[in-house]
Amino acid sequence: MLKKTTLGFEIRAVGLNPHASEYAGISAKRTIILSMIISGALAGLGGAVEGLGTFQNVYVQGASLAVGFNGMAVSLLAANSPIGILFAAFLFGVLQVGAPGMNAAQVPSELVSIVTASIIFFVSVHYLIERFVKPKKQVKGGK
Repeated sequence: MLKKTTLGFEIRAVGLNPHASEYAGISAKRTIILSMIISGALAGLGGAVEGLGTFQNVYVQGASLAVGFNGMAVSLLAANSPIGILFAAFLFGVLQVGAPGMNAAQVPSELVSIVTASIIFFVSVHYLIERFVKPKKQVKGGK
């Protein structure tokens, strides 16, 4: 949606530079409010699917508190790529579903938390290296 539609272009333009997008004729305030409405609707839909689909009832008593943490970890691992999010979510889902069954093989189920933390750590280190260690390109200009 962000790369194929006019709205997606406007959202990316406002996200990169609101002042330049205003100068180009895109209403930054309207685009920000619209993107907040879309993200809120998607978050609400995700919460509804979690509550209604996983627990088979409207009143959720045993909801997991780590759902938000896992969502951020999936997004970090996928680098906000839609296809990457599918694969990262599948990986984290397999880890979470397989954790209780690991006790049958005499493997502690806490190993899933260790693997998840390791993935987040190494992906974060990769971002830090890109941000602070890699030398910046020098631009030649002028005379």
